[in-house]
Amino acid sequence: MSRARRNLFVLGHMRSYSSLLCHILGSHPQIDGYCETHIKYRTRFDLLRLRSRVVKLTGEPLRGRYVLDKVLHNYPLAASILRSPNTLGIVLVRRPQPSVQSIVNMGLHYSDIAWHRDLDAVARYYEERLAALVAIADGLRGRVLFIEAETMLSRTLEVLQGIGRLLELSEPLRPDYRRFAHTGEGGFGDPSEVISTGRVSTRAHEQRTPVILPNALVSRLETAYATCSASLRDRCEALAA
Repeated sequence: MSRARRNLFVLGHMRSYSSLLCHILGSHPQIDGYCETHIKYRTRFDLLRLRSRVVKLTGEPLRGRYVLDKVLHNYPLAASILRSPNTLGIVLVRRPQPSVQSIVNMGLHYSDIAWHRDLDAVARYYEERLAALVAIADGLRGRVLFIEAETMLSRTLEVLQGIGRLLELSEPLRPDYRRFAHTGEGGFGDPSEVISTGRVSTRAHEQRTPVILPNALVSRLETAYATCSASLRDRCEALAA
């Protein structure tokens, strides 16, 4: 691999443990960045904006081989960037029912964005995002890893070893991580108290309100999840639950 600085995208949907993964990645000395920058990648010039924004968000100069961004929404992501050998991706997908319930709970307890509390809107976001992730993975073939998000908690060390192999890191990723300038702030990642613990934990600390999904909606979302997962396994190296 070239030793030039490379772009690393964590590609997922809200409440897919992406903040946890990005904090672990950003704590590694070869990786700069830890949160969402909300950049729309229309041209390669936007990669320069990424570098500048990561420096601003970390308060530190670039030090590593990779510059990281987390992308959870269907923002533009140019084909020329995806095709570049200097772009790698990690795709995270969590099962639909806990994902949707967690997004709605985030809307109820942490977010002032109205659609986060709208069950139908959240379900549409989840379906549309899964379809987009398949298209993105298509452009990253050979440079992308698919992770079933639940394994971030159930098989943490195995997942981190798999990521380390993809990125050819000089030392292992660790399940404990740094707290950064915007850790726990809405708009940058997980706004709950969980992310501030500094380690992978299976204990739930976030506030929860029961969110009931109609059976027909669960069935529809499970179909979307199964289709997406099968397509991602065809396009990516996979770490499956």
